[in-house]
Amino acid sequence: MEEFKKRLLFVNNRFPYPVEMGIDMRVTNLLEALSRKFDIDFVCIVGSKEKFNYIPELKKYCHHVEAFLVPNRKSQLHRLIYKISFAFSYLFKGTPSHFFYTNLSEIKKRILNLIQNNHYDIIFFEYWFWDKRLINACKGLKVIDANDIQFERIFQFRRGKFQAFSNVWIRFQRDRYMKRECEHLNLFDLIIVTTDKDKKTLQNCLSSQKEIVISPTGVDTDYFSPRVVPNEESLVFYGDMSHSINIDGGLYLYKEIMPLIWNKKKNVKLSIVGNSPPAEIKALDSDHRVTVTGYVKDVRDWLAMAKVVVLPLRFEFGHRGRIYEVMAMGIPLVVTPQAIKGMGLQNGEGLLIADSPVSITEAVLKILNNTEYATELGMKGRKTVCERFSKAATYDRLTGFLYEYSKRRE
Repeated sequence: MEEFKKRLLFVNNRFPYPVEMGIDMRVTNLLEALSRKFDIDFVCIVGSKEKFNYIPELKKYCHHVEAFLVPNRKSQLHRLIYKISFAFSYLFKGTPSHFFYTNLSEIKKRILNLIQNNHYDIIFFEYWFWDKRLINACKGLKVIDANDIQFERIFQFRRGKFQAFSNVWIRFQRDRYMKRECEHLNLFDLIIVTTDKDKKTLQNCLSSQKEIVISPTGVDTDYFSPRVVPNEESLVFYGDMSHSINIDGGLYLYKEIMPLIWNKKKNVKLSIVGNSPPAEIKALDSDHRVTVTGYVKDVRDWLAMAKVVVLPLRFEFGHRGRIYEVMAMGIPLVVTPQAIKGMGLQNGEGLLIADSPVSITEAVLKILNNTEYATELGMKGRKTVCERFSKAATYDRLTGFLYEYSKRRE
């Protein structure tokens, strides 16, 4: 007998198509899995009118889709005042920019209307950037997919970037942001995080009775599957290049690591793959050994050209699903310890871990110089992902848990 479907409202702060970031992939995979046990209403903000063309993609999994582009009817003076108020709130209250743009009055009214006029068994929020009154209006089970611990992100990046500034001021901002984030997370019945490290962090910050579950970012291991190994000696850096952490990692790779690699192998090519690269990353394309792609429709085409993917990231928070995508394709990686912190991966499990330009270079050359070793390392990575981070092991398992959890809460 077919199982009775429950109703779920999925609230997101960005339109997930076309898939441009890791969070887009997570949301689309979540929707696919959740649709097997829930009738989903999906509501989100649209960044541009062109995004409306992708609504049919969402309707494959969602019963009802409500996406809206809030018109900007304000004068330049209004916008200036708004930006000034945001700057002060950001500096002294720890209010992130996402909070301002997800809680414009027109947006809140539309979401509140859905909540008040429908009975949902679960209201599922991506990230915490939503007004408390909106969260409190929910009558069903309130679930949040927290993803990264945002105050950890803010603190680590600022501490690395603004070393000349007083640590007292940075800590003040971090504490204000943490207070705001934890106040919102405490409003939810169930919190989903991606790593055990993040779970422990929140357990120290939130109510002792708060239920927190781990659901790593999963990978479609059929979609991300091995291809023919390329002949050209090519490296790839892969990530959303609008993100400060990836910008830092890409520049670190080019400026401090690639010269050491080129000193040993002058014909090695580097591709920096990811959407929205800033000017400082685009400028690297002037080097004939480097290609900066910007947004690509199918990232697998570029990953498949890599003999090794190098991610020398210097900040240790969050959960980088792109690492699992690369591993699922059987491509070996070289990563810093920070890049895989909390992800449950070990050296030799499809990747080599190195923590300095010299040791990263040695690891890259070890892979480039031994095709048999590179193939073996890549296949170990695919095996790890298929066993532990496939869609069945992550999103399907979470869906089953949410369904049974909501039944217990009836």
